[in-house]
Amino acid sequence: MSFENRVVVVIGASGVVGSGVVRKYLDAGATVVGVSRSASKLEQLTQQMKIQSSEPFISVVGDFKDEASAREAKKAVATALQGKPIDHVVSVQGFVSYAKAPTSTPPEELKAALDDGLFNNLLAAKAFLPELKEREGSSFTLVSGGLAHIPPPNISLWLGTVKNAALNALTLALAAETANDKVRLNTLCIHFAVAPLGGDKNQFGLTAEGDTLRLAPAFLGVARGTQKGQLLCLNSFADAEKLSVR
Repeated sequence: MSFENRVVVVIGASGVVGSGVVRKYLDAGATVVGVSRSASKLEQLTQQMKIQSSEPFISVVGDFKDEASAREAKKAVATALQGKPIDHVVSVQGFVSYAKAPTSTPPEELKAALDDGLFNNLLAAKAFLPELKEREGSSFTLVSGGLAHIPPPNISLWLGTVKNAALNALTLALAAETANDKVRLNTLCIHFAVAPLGGDKNQFGLTAEGDTLRLAPAFLGVARGTQKGQLLCLNSFADAEKLSVR
């Protein structure tokens, strides 16, 4: 399935996962709006992914840290698209922060971790889901990780366990809200290391069997598919490749 004449918004476009999603949607013919908090990172993205000026890629600097910034980001996307409707949204927001043991971690650090990975994804949903609800074939895809399901392998990663589990719970709540709507809301829960383009290790230095371009087709598979309201746990790149075949 081609994505020609389809508009895709990728929030967190300059991150490890988001960058590959941008490239693969462009390859499939979509118009892609890449949203990032940093203009310089968006410029790096265009260079890293060899995005040509002739390709339908639109950079938007925006954040979803609070309701005011989310409104501004949504407005910036709408302005950039000049009235074109959105078909698919991928929200890849949040980063796993290191911390001390739970009882030694200041509550402010937990709040900051949830702000960047839970609340910003909720604000993205509040911004874009309303216009997708009645759009035939539309999708909204979130991203979490395997830490949601296991005790943290290192206690310093416990914030990731809490944040990813909370995001998975948010998925179920949003899925219930949109159960009777046309939009398909799902979360890809990635249980393995993903490297930046051309790399063999992730941001924590863990060995990765593949990079962002190997993972990204799974997102296109979800957009093409029939899944709705699901936590789609990927345990390996093989799982991602199976999901990409649509």
